[in-house]
Amino acid sequence: MTPGEFSDSSQMSLSAREMEIIELVASGLTNQEIAERLTISKRTVDNHVSNMFTKTGSKNRVGLLNWAMDHGKICREGFNCCSLQDEPSSDS
Repeated sequence: MTPGEFSDSSQMSLSAREMEIIELVASGLTNQEIAERLTISKRTVDNHVSNMFTKTGSKNRVGLLNWAMDHGKICREGFNCCSLQDEPSSDS
């Protein structure tokens, strides 16, 4: 993968399961803990996380969480939460 290959990573979409896993990663759980919580194998979680790295161009969990925050996929402790809420209608 070359730098910029995922330059339009905002168009990358994560599956519902990947979103569920990224939220658990954001809460600080390890892959093993995520597997136990979702009653799936650790290898399945490893595969999902690896797929998310590829889709987002991230190299590690920190990069993945930064990507998710930058693209409004997650919010943490009040940061980035406004982009997850519905925008007010222009009818007001």
